[in-house]
Amino acid sequence: MPRRVREIERPQIAHRKIRVRPQDIQEAKKIAAASGLNVVASKVLAARGFKADKTLQNFIKPSLQSGLPSPEGIKNIAEACALVDDICKENGAIAICCDFDVDGLSGGAQMHHFFRSIGAVSKVFVPDRFEDGYGLNSNMVREIAKQGFALLLTIDYGTTNGKELELARSLGLKSIVIDHHHVSAPPPADVFINPNQEGCGFADRVLCASGLAWYFIAALRKCLKRAAKVDAKQYLDLACLGTICDMVPLSGANRIIAKRGLEMLSRSSRAGIVALRNVMGAHRELTCTDVSFGIGPRLNAAGRMVHAEVVIDLLTTEDSDRARRVAQQLNKLNAERQDTENSVKEQAVSLIMAQKSLNAGLVVAKADFHTGVVGIVAQRLVEHFYRPAVVLGMDSAGIFKGSVRGIKGFSVVEALASVGEHLEKFGGHEGAGGLSVKEEKLEDFSAAFIDECKRRLSGVELDPYVEADTEVELNEIEIPLVEQLKRFAPFGMGNPSPVLLVRDLKVLDVKVLKGAHLKAMLSDGQRFISGLMWRQSSHPALNAGSKVNVALRPDTNNFNGITELQGNIQAVEPA
Repeated sequence: MPRRVREIERPQIAHRKIRVRPQDIQEAKKIAAASGLNVVASKVLAARGFKADKTLQNFIKPSLQSGLPSPEGIKNIAEACALVDDICKENGAIAICCDFDVDGLSGGAQMHHFFRSIGAVSKVFVPDRFEDGYGLNSNMVREIAKQGFALLLTIDYGTTNGKELELARSLGLKSIVIDHHHVSAPPPADVFINPNQEGCGFADRVLCASGLAWYFIAALRKCLKRAAKVDAKQYLDLACLGTICDMVPLSGANRIIAKRGLEMLSRSSRAGIVALRNVMGAHRELTCTDVSFGIGPRLNAAGRMVHAEVVIDLLTTEDSDRARRVAQQLNKLNAERQDTENSVKEQAVSLIMAQKSLNAGLVVAKADFHTGVVGIVAQRLVEHFYRPAVVLGMDSAGIFKGSVRGIKGFSVVEALASVGEHLEKFGGHEGAGGLSVKEEKLEDFSAAFIDECKRRLSGVELDPYVEADTEVELNEIEIPLVEQLKRFAPFGMGNPSPVLLVRDLKVLDVKVLKGAHLKAMLSDGQRFISGLMWRQSSHPALNAGSKVNVALRPDTNNFNGITELQGNIQAVEPA
């Protein structure tokens, strides 16, 4: 039974427990027979709910043609295409308003490049994180009208911008909203595209804004005569950036966009992508990890530290020298962001540790917290304490602005809605959100949020755990198995890298690498495997001579031309 929420004597990091997914041995045998996969790989798929059917075939060999749903299934997509067609026929200019994170920026870059390629006039507007905050704002709408644009197209927000869209209408602007966030009521846009709206549900409601922008281009290509020669596949590299960085489930359409997009990123001749790969030193096949921890943070750094419009320039320019300079600038900003993040994180952890007990929800606010990194710090607090976390800093107007991150089984946007009376503004989705609150209401908000967390988490597991796909013997982990498991990539939210549980291994030796990571030599008495535990310099169960159960992600290590097995340790417990 899951443990109910309780306050503990002192905040501390709980070491993750190990669980094994329910096993379906019979289905695993059918999968092995139908696919030719190793028995362990087949057990992994069966444990994740796959069956020997067409869905499995499309997972193993994803196809754009057969695996993606048609854009015609998106509610209001035909109306959106018709409106753009009318605007283009009248030579009207299109204002693309996108968010300042990777999802919005990669979606905005796709649309801008597409309109430019078909001879339409467009310009991208990105709000200033520090001056404007999240979403569409009145100043932006007025400026767009002043500059003579005919159409306002939002990417990654707009669902909750009713006031701003009414203003746009009063100023003579047509509007299309392309968004994926929670829908309470449709906004007053001329056309509203959001899979979460009533009567839609396209692609299981899990596409990010960048994925929706890609689908919009695919639909426009069929609708606009001038776009007939445009190949929508050329934008998959940008669509995949938002898909991976916005952490939507990598299943169904998202998985295909991510997989095909990663293939394109690895060989892309797009000037901005080439420049990013160069500053990262990534001259190989790119993975989700490269995007999540390499490309994504650099693109996000612009909006977090200065202004994000430079990212649009990077992703759409054909000037290699310009792209190189911008990529170098982003690389420098990312280093500054890391330093700022570490400083804020250390202060936030200290404030929590100074409390007498660990609450069901965490709220940390300090006027000088850099509002550009509060979202990342909130995520770090969740990883550290495994509680929903709010981190806030004060803007130039004296308003506290911040971000929320949740845990499994906790809806951030629903929790914010429940305490919305204390907030100036809020928005988000299941796992993350943003908010602003006046200083005089901060204490009331904090108390209400913590109470709401207690209520919502009363039946939720608060001991973090690792879920192994199946249990194996050490001799079943071989290089051919690792190669088969890699076929299930890309790995990320909703499709994690396979984890195997191996019991009763003896710890022969433990070393600390670079003062930050653990390396353990493990054996079942006949075979050996080295296990690496990243970003952890000690573990109470990992001691030479002890017996342990280990949940690991099997991998290989290539050194001096020799390929050896190794395991990336996810959790350890005494045998």
